[in-house]
Amino acid sequence: MKAYLLSAAAVIFLSVIVSLIIPEGKLNKTIVFVMRMVCIFVLIRPITGIFKIDSSAVNSLMYDYEYICGVYTDNQSKQLEQLLLKEFGQECECLVTVKYNEGKFEVSEVNVQLNEENEKINEIYEYLVKLGYINITVYAKSN
Repeated sequence: MKAYLLSAAAVIFLSVIVSLIIPEGKLNKTIVFVMRMVCIFVLIRPITGIFKIDSSAVNSLMYDYEYICGVYTDNQSKQLEQLLLKEFGQECECLVTVKYNEGKFEVSEVNVQLNEENEKINEIYEYLVKLGYINITVYAKSN
């Protein structure tokens, strides 16, 4: 508060000095107008601080990343189940875990549970690696 009062007093003092020094004429009116505007801006600066919003506060308040990750996880899991059914003819349960990391949504792991034991576990694993998935687990449902 002390710094604000000192800066406001200094700007007003500078404005008075400048208006006394400059000669009369067209330029005088322009300089006086500019100095008055500077004084007004300095005086209303604390009011503008009330409306200032920190961007990190906005991000944390406006977005529920856990919910969004849950929606992405559900959607990606269903899409992968449909893809494996189409490509391999395999009924399976998939869990594609999506996490929010440094401004991006990323797949952190993939679990594929086949409904029956078969020899396509390695094929499915290799297929998922080619698609770019990481942390892949493919296993058959135990009876």
